[in-house]
Amino acid sequence: MGDLITKIFGDFSRMTTAEIVAQIFGFIGIAVFLLCFQFKEMKTARKIKMAVDVIWAIHYFLLGGYPAFAINVICFFREIVFINSDKKFFSGKIWLYIFVVFNLASAVLTWKNVFSILPAITACIATYSFWQKNIKKARVLALVNNGFMFTYDLTMENISYMGLVSETLAFCSVIIAIIRHKNRKDPETSKAKD
Repeated sequence: MGDLITKIFGDFSRMTTAEIVAQIFGFIGIAVFLLCFQFKEMKTARKIKMAVDVIWAIHYFLLGGYPAFAINVICFFREIVFINSDKKFFSGKIWLYIFVVFNLASAVLTWKNVFSILPAITACIATYSFWQKNIKKARVLALVNNGFMFTYDLTMENISYMGLVSETLAFCSVIIAIIRHKNRKDPETSKAKD
């Protein structure tokens, strides 16, 4: 049983200082991300997501996971644009396409293996998810992203243990949010109908 636990969670005594610090940032990222889908309004979820992007960018950089690092940097700027989508300059659908192109370009520039494209695919789905106004749809799309990032975290050279934990907990958090808010109207899409 001990060998299995060591294989899954790694031998922490053999980790470098950078890897240990990365896992600490991952732990912080988990704590902050779990809040993301628990809010009723998309704007609040986006603000929380912005903080999460910074934390995970640091985490992946320290582990040498440059595809995920690049995506998290792009996502930070994406959240700034989407938070300000009520302003004319940031309101156009063009931003959705700009960030999808940046995500795909980062996959090409940071290509390592077939799994290194998963952060870019995840970011494209998340870009649409955070661009649109429906938090219920965002929650469902987050479940898809959990699977992609879990796979990426597991296949990295320096496995992102906290990434694996994060994706598992995020999956559970999103399921809880879907159940909690199942019969509630989305306040942002309700406003649009009025």
